Amino acid sequence: MNQALYTKQFEVRWADCDANNHMRHSAYADMAAHARIGYLTEIGIGPEWLSEHNVGPVLFKESTEYFREVHMNEVLSICVEAGEPTGSDKTVTLVNNIYKENGELAARVSVLFAWMDIVARKVIVVPDIVRQAEAFKHLAETV
Repeated sequence: MNQALYTKQFEVRWADCDANNHMRHSAYADMAAHARIGYLTEIGIGPEWLSEHNVGPVLFKESTEYFREVHMNEVLSICVEAGEPTGSDKTVTLVNNIYKENGELAARVSVLFAWMDIVARKVIVVPDIVRQAEAFKHLAETV
């Protein structure tokens, strides 16, 4: 995969686990989403920017591949990476690789999302501040 643009660590909580004593599928999605929001905030697309511009990310597709079991109290590193170009000026992809403490890849969460004008309630062209971020520099090359 690509080089990590942002990494966040999480400790797996009891509430993140299911009856099989491993991390539940929706906890992977929750942690990946939190890491993506951390990345967006770091590049200047935080809650204030979103509110000021009446824009919000909208998820179209999310897929998860599982490679290793994860259990309570493990510390995971979730890396945000650029995804493949979509060929559209309205959608982008990001990939979250989730690593165990020993460096093994536990899971991969890939998302396809867009930006929505929350007043007009419609998808818009990817904002300039997003296009300037490292994860999305390829957008100018593909559309």
